[in-house]
Parts: sequence; structure tokens; C-alpha cells
Amino acid sequence: MLDGSPDRSPKASGSEKRQRNRKTDIRWDEAEYSLLTRNAQKTGLTRNGYIRASVLGTPGPRAQRAPHVNAVELAKATAALNKGGSLLNQIAHVLNAGGSIASHECFAALAETRAALSRILEIVGRRNRE
Repeated sequence: MLDGSPDRSPKASGSEKRQRNRKTDIRWDEAEYSLLTRNAQKTGLTRNGYIRASVLGTPGPRAQRAPHVNAVELAKATAALNKGGSLLNQIAHVLNAGGSIASHECFAALAETRAALSRILEIVGRRNRE
């Protein structure tokens, strides 16, 4: 401030520093929303990016591309991850109760879980960070 006193206003958060600081709300009926979602998926954009591209002619400099997801494959991979997680939970339960488990069973359950996680990451367009 000019008078030498400290500025007591709180610092702006990261989201408050963004250049896009105006927001609009749009209400959609089921048919309109389905059409919007389908059209956005066809272009590979998020719904917001698609709307911005439709209105402005460009989705913007930081537009996120929506990954194409095969829902059936994702469901299968998620089921496999659940199965591996269940096996690991059963192993932990036995070990916590003072029992013993063969190490090859532990490694097999862990490998199964890692493989399922890798497949899920592949389906959603992410790299595995191992």
C-alpha cells in the first residue's frame, strides 16, 4: 500500500489467479445432455472444452482431451483389480491372525493386482509409473 502499512488482504489461491474468472451455469434436459456428452466424446474433448470450442471456435490453450475409454474393458480390469485386492486382504487377515502363507501366494496376488492396475491405467490413457 502507498501509506506504508502492510497489505492485510489474504493471498489469492491458485484458482483465483486464473484468467478465466467468469462462470456460467447451463441447465440441460436428458436428451440435450446426452447429445452434448456424445458430441464431446466424438471430438475427444471434455464437455466444457467442447462448449468453448463450439462458441469460440477453439477449446482454449489448456483444454484437456478426454481419454477414450472402453467401458467393457475397464469393467473387466476393475473386476480383476478387485479380485487381486480381495486376495491380498485375505492374506493380510491370515497373517494378522498369526497364520502363515507361502511367499509364492503373496507374490502371485501382488502380481495379479499390479497387472490389473496396469491394464486400468492403459485403458484410461495413463502411463504406469513403475
